[in-house]
Amino acid sequence: MRKKKIGPILLSGLIIGPILGSGIIILPPLIFRTIGDYALVAWLLTMIVSFVFAAVFGRLYIRFPGDSGAAQAVEQALGKPFRNLGAMFLIIAVCLGPIAVLSTASDYLSLWTGKDSPFILLALLMLVYAGVSMSITSLGRLSLILSSSITVLLVSGALHSLLFARGRIDFSTPFQLPAFGYSLLLLFWCLVGWEVIGNYTGEVRQPKKTIHRAIIFSCLVIAVVSLTVAAAVQWVDPEKLHVPVSGKLDLILSSLFGSRAKPLIALITAALCLSTVIMVIGGVSRLIAAQADKGIFPAPLAYRNKKGVPVAALSVMFSVHLTVFLLAELRLITLVQIIAIANTFFLGNAFLGLVAAFRLLEEKWIRWSSVFLGIGLLSLLIFTAKWVLVAIVGMTVWTWLRTVHARHPASSIRKKEH
Repeated sequence: MRKKKIGPILLSGLIIGPILGSGIIILPPLIFRTIGDYALVAWLLTMIVSFVFAAVFGRLYIRFPGDSGAAQAVEQALGKPFRNLGAMFLIIAVCLGPIAVLSTASDYLSLWTGKDSPFILLALLMLVYAGVSMSITSLGRLSLILSSSITVLLVSGALHSLLFARGRIDFSTPFQLPAFGYSLLLLFWCLVGWEVIGNYTGEVRQPKKTIHRAIIFSCLVIAVVSLTVAAAVQWVDPEKLHVPVSGKLDLILSSLFGSRAKPLIALITAALCLSTVIMVIGGVSRLIAAQADKGIFPAPLAYRNKKGVPVAALSVMFSVHLTVFLLAELRLITLVQIIAIANTFFLGNAFLGLVAAFRLLEEKWIRWSSVFLGIGLLSLLIFTAKWVLVAIVGMTVWTWLRTVHARHPASSIRKKEH
């Protein structure tokens, strides 16, 4: 049975919601509290860098499309051991991260319903696996509907509040470089996610045209939503809305939606978190299947159903996520620890992708952009937990030694003989 493939619109549906993620809910108020009137400048700089990040990985995926995503390019640039290292980085991150992301959605839904229950998180996890079990076309349509709805609600609410509840527009806040730099560091997380898109490129038609168009369209939509929401948070006057300052994003929706703003924010947050988790789990399940096809993982993990869904890999991932959920509920692992581990491995995988882009793509602007972004990712790794950093460095060094041994087996044998 021929597997259906998706075009630029459905691929955009898989990109927009997940890249916006829960960050579009959490970060605008946080950045404004940190640097005041310079918040929008920080967002604008981040969007420019985001375009560059997307362009680098987009070019990489056009040249190396397939379910393996960035791993295939990493193998071409650095060798098979580093391909497997990058794949493991991403798999470990996605085995942990989704529970933390879904916990954010659960918290917002709990605030709306007034009930704090682990069953909300468990129900969200079930919804995620119902989503990733769909065919790629159905999954793309679902993501497109969620992304479109979120975009319309956030942009319309932000524009309405700017038109009818706008306060002062100036730069009276004193500029403080350390605070501005810290805000850029927080906003750098908006870039993470583009590297996972590559795992879907084996299921798009006309990869060069589709990937190029989807990335341009997605970048524009993400920029419009992010900058509009950031401007509304910065310039809306709460007194004109007659609502208390909550520190949350429901402020900018109050102008248009009134008392329905809080439940809407809860639903938007849940939809964004679901989109993000569906994307990363769907992408990594395809990566696991591709690794099984190559003999890296057990062959049964390569099994796909008639819709092309890697159900064997999804079954294993569901078991892992259920275990992480139970460990978190039993307080044997905290959400902070989960986030720290997942973020570090996400960054490690993205860094390897940038190294591959630097080595494989000839354009000078791509290579310099890869260097700039790579330095940024390394600077973020400095702030991670030391034991996680030691683990990731240890895995990298071990992989490098394996690569050296594989490239110079004869010299290794001569050394043993002497």
